[in-house]
Amino acid sequence: MKNRLLILLVALMSLTMVTPAKGQGWSVWVGDGVTLSTLAGLDSTVPKLGTYTSLGLNYRTLSAWGVELEVAYAEQGSVVVDGSTRVTYAYNYLNIPLMATVELADRLTLLGGVQAGWLVAANYQYRTPSVLDEGAWVEGGDVLPREEFHPWDFGVTLGLRQMLVPSIDLVLDVRYTLGITQTHNGVATSIVGNPYISVPDNRNSVLRVGLSIAF
Repeated sequence: MKNRLLILLVALMSLTMVTPAKGQGWSVWVGDGVTLSTLAGLDSTVPKLGTYTSLGLNYRTLSAWGVELEVAYAEQGSVVVDGSTRVTYAYNYLNIPLMATVELADRLTLLGGVQAGWLVAANYQYRTPSVLDEGAWVEGGDVLPREEFHPWDFGVTLGLRQMLVPSIDLVLDVRYTLGITQTHNGVATSIVGNPYISVPDNRNSVLRVGLSIAF
């Protein structure tokens, strides 16, 4: 958590939230929430639950349109289930989305744009039946080598925001981001005989839900 907050404070910009009903001008936001992520292209995946923390800057014109830039530290990845074997891939990214926003109705805003993400860390954990002791389990994990990953991840984003409490600028944000680039070209290493992430199509697919507030 300390590393996440440090990265965000050093970083700068903006939490992704609808500009409050204050007319034209700049707004600065901070936010926090959860992520549900998978790796598109992998078989037998289930969503991995993570968290994100964000800081952002939003500019709204006198019309319904606006633009914003955000820095968000997000826990992503996926869980792969193969029979009784369960492997959890944990990827941490510093994401930088650039969004256009448009007010659809009172307090409801649509956003869309592009996102660049910098890979901060990647690791895995596994749990598989023991081949030596029936009924027992083998558990472990390790850091995945960064040199096997693409340092930058690019994606497209679409989302909705709902102002919940205008008096304190409290906003609900729901957003989906689909990667358009691979996280890596395929990792051939195996975990106790079970190959993992050996296919080249492994794009991030992330649903993000959270709250933010202006300051």
